[in-house]
Amino acid sequence: MLKPEISILIMRKIFLFCIFLLFNGLLVEAQKDQLTGKAKKEATLYTEDADFLFSEGNYYAALPLYLKLIKLDSTEEYYRFQAGVCYIYTDEKEKSIDFLERVFDEDPDIKDITYYLGRAYHVNYRFDTAIVLFKKYLTKNPSEELRKSALNYISYCKNAKLFVSHPEKVEITNLGPVINTGASEYAPVITADESEIIYTYRGPQSTGGLMNVKMKPDTNGEYYEDVFISHKLGDNWLPPQGISEINTKANDASIALSTDGQTLFTFRSSLQDGGDIFVSNLNGNKWSKPERLGPTVNTPFWEGSCSLSSDGKTLFFASERPGGYGGRDIYMSSKMPNGSWGTAKNLGKNINTTLNEDAPFMHPDGVTLFFSSEGWNSMGASDIFYSTLNLKDSSWSKPINLGYPINSPGDDRYYVLNADGTRGYFSSNRKGGFGQQDLYSVTPGVRGPKPILALTIGIVSNDEKPTDANIQVSDRITNRVEANYHSNSETGKYVIALTPGNKYKIAVQTGGANAHIEYLDVDSLATFVKVQEDIHLYTPEYRKANNITVSDTSSVLQHNIDQQVAEYKSNQRIDVYETKVYQRILNDYGTVDSNGITYNVELGSYQNPSMFDSTKFKGLGKIESKTDAYGNTLFYVSGIHTMLDAEILKDKAITADSTLKKTSKVTVDNNGKRELVSQFYVSEFRKDKENFLPDTVEKAPVAPIVSLNTQDRTQGQGNGEIDTNKIEKDYGTAKVDGLSYKLELGSYTDTTQFKLGYLNKYGPISKETMADGTTHYYIGKFQSLSEAQKFKTTIGQKDSAAANALVMVFYFDEKPKPVKQFFAPPCDPGPPQDFTAFADKDLNDPAIYAKLIATAADICVDGLIFRVQIGAYRHPENYHYRNLLSFVPPLPIVKKYEDDITRFTMGEFKSIKLAEIFRQRIIGKGTKDAWVTAEYNGKRMLLQELIKANFYTHSVN
Repeated sequence: MLKPEISILIMRKIFLFCIFLLFNGLLVEAQKDQLTGKAKKEATLYTEDADFLFSEGNYYAALPLYLKLIKLDSTEEYYRFQAGVCYIYTDEKEKSIDFLERVFDEDPDIKDITYYLGRAYHVNYRFDTAIVLFKKYLTKNPSEELRKSALNYISYCKNAKLFVSHPEKVEITNLGPVINTGASEYAPVITADESEIIYTYRGPQSTGGLMNVKMKPDTNGEYYEDVFISHKLGDNWLPPQGISEINTKANDASIALSTDGQTLFTFRSSLQDGGDIFVSNLNGNKWSKPERLGPTVNTPFWEGSCSLSSDGKTLFFASERPGGYGGRDIYMSSKMPNGSWGTAKNLGKNINTTLNEDAPFMHPDGVTLFFSSEGWNSMGASDIFYSTLNLKDSSWSKPINLGYPINSPGDDRYYVLNADGTRGYFSSNRKGGFGQQDLYSVTPGVRGPKPILALTIGIVSNDEKPTDANIQVSDRITNRVEANYHSNSETGKYVIALTPGNKYKIAVQTGGANAHIEYLDVDSLATFVKVQEDIHLYTPEYRKANNITVSDTSSVLQHNIDQQVAEYKSNQRIDVYETKVYQRILNDYGTVDSNGITYNVELGSYQNPSMFDSTKFKGLGKIESKTDAYGNTLFYVSGIHTMLDAEILKDKAITADSTLKKTSKVTVDNNGKRELVSQFYVSEFRKDKENFLPDTVEKAPVAPIVSLNTQDRTQGQGNGEIDTNKIEKDYGTAKVDGLSYKLELGSYTDTTQFKLGYLNKYGPISKETMADGTTHYYIGKFQSLSEAQKFKTTIGQKDSAAANALVMVFYFDEKPKPVKQFFAPPCDPGPPQDFTAFADKDLNDPAIYAKLIATAADICVDGLIFRVQIGAYRHPENYHYRNLLSFVPPLPIVKKYEDDITRFTMGEFKSIKLAEIFRQRIIGKGTKDAWVTAEYNGKRMLLQELIKANFYTHSVN
């Protein structure tokens, strides 16, 4: 955390004191000479105190003194300058512009005024103006330190413009007046189950009150850091208390908490050191005296933030020791067999930059590291990032910025995340808080995939009394000890985080009692699960006296985990998920009556409107009708004011006609525009599924059954001539095995002529020499066409030399082709092919089938088309293809054949390769039994029939 003479919020900005030295030596003294008597004495005292606090970076304390000085002498611009800089670091940042603009108007040549005015515009989200000011400042021959800072802030402004224009969909909530006060609360840490929050407090309740740098009482001094704790009861935080065993008159700050809440790491500093990391253990309800970590972690330099892995074996910490990449880097140290910490290892250039990295937090999943950085693509000072660890090669992924509004143009640090990733906690001095720094929660806590682990919690008792038990987690295959945990001696509570990929043995033991054993298989765990089991241990005497006969082994945890995994798999089904969210919306918003919003109850869509019997629905209201997008007649009741009333009316309609159970639904009239509930409330559907896509088309009714007619192909997808827009529509977001995209930068017979190697800053550049001797250079690799097109647009805007790059399609081992040539090749049967090797072979064999697709690939013959069959049924009225509606329109072709089976097919393609790509997309939507079928001159053909005909590339006997 902090050296005692530096505020945590702004310690790295102490160089601002140079302003004080400049003005205080000349202007202020001259101005004070114009004051007399009491006013002069007050000005002297206020100036000395304000400038001292300013030099420490204690802007909140310095600001009111400068404002008093302005009242004493409103003509002294130095006071206004200092006040303007102070406002940059408060929750009244907008005032910094007014104060600094006035100084600038009086004298635009005041040293560094342009720089600080740029800073003021930056923190107030006026990024373009800030960029202009920083660029202007660079022409004024500034100091090297401020020159670098101005360049950084230009980058921050550019990054911020991008993030603010694309905000993350998160909900940020102040933890409220029970936790937050008019003082400062920051650097929160939590137990994995969110039952406790420990944080740093700095204010009137601090131990020692106001003190000077020698830690003596001083009414003009400042408050020092203390550690506070609050427990959660239900959804509410209880009033916090200081931890007396930890707090001293010096700075004591919370910096990390073990997964189970039994080990707390704190920062402590004094006048004699730069600040070190200490550790304390919870014994019952008392914390042990903090002990300084050894010399492999603590050095004469600053070490002030850390995080402990869930297995307790690795400590991640920030340090200013020399030999790193920048001023402050993140390191890791492994616990040795004797309990000490091993030699620290820098996390490397994938985490650390030439600027400062700080505040690491390793999630209990063991692979996700959150930290703050002034580098990477920060939008201002420190931003919060996360990176994931590749367990195979111990490399870190490129850090991802959590984005706006979690990050801001100010200093954003100290981010922690609960076990399931649904909620994060951080501190901020953003506008609207209760005081200086406040604690906030954010949901969801992380974008993208959620953490995967098994969190097990419960209480251990010995002879029915809470006990301190040793909980050893080992690999049941190798017997290697993975982690050791302890239950709390006062409450018996335990918390264990188990990462996937292992089969565990959990042994719970305490003195005098038989050990309790659990075997747990989370080898293939693919989701977060939280299970609870209270573990009862008994001494032999207690068992005998109370006639207790229980097994020392149990499968309760495994059973609970299996239940949750089964529920997770069920929830992955889109229909189950949508039903749950729909019910939640009905509970939360069912009675809301909003202007311009009404609800409809759609009773059904009929191809023959005479089949609708309106007499069944008397008393439900006026039934209206209209023609839908498919030419059918839709019957509905409109103008219902609340969703709940609409749902009640729908139920009445189903009671009147049970056949409506599958066809009726509630829709929204949004100021005259019809929307599905999943469209209108899309943010609710995306709370637990970020990539949820609401239906954008009417639910298609079952298409009419048509007789077999070789001329009936009106519902097909054209003649195979695909334009660029159609290619993007059909294949833009598709991700198919074996299919990828790269940007071709050029091809050369003389490789020395390739001059675009510098573009590797945008992505990896690869090259391939073709049979004709030309070498082709590519940049990037993408799984979908839209990703490649977007990258092409972005890189072209950044560098005109890349504007002519060509998107190329790579399909397995085929020669790469331009997009249009790949997806819409000219119809050419090519040289005659011999497919006799595939005759009578089992095309269900993946290897044989793949070879057939590769051999037939682009063969195109007049009269030969390929489709993808999605279903075949004797009773087609029971078949629904809701998961495939994103491919509609056109509707599937539905034909009843001589074998009395009705077949549903989608798409129409001139080559089997394109049909196979479409089949993979169908499979990706959940229709696993989709397969490619063919028609030749209107006649349905099996692939084996087509093989025997050599795909009609030449005549056969």
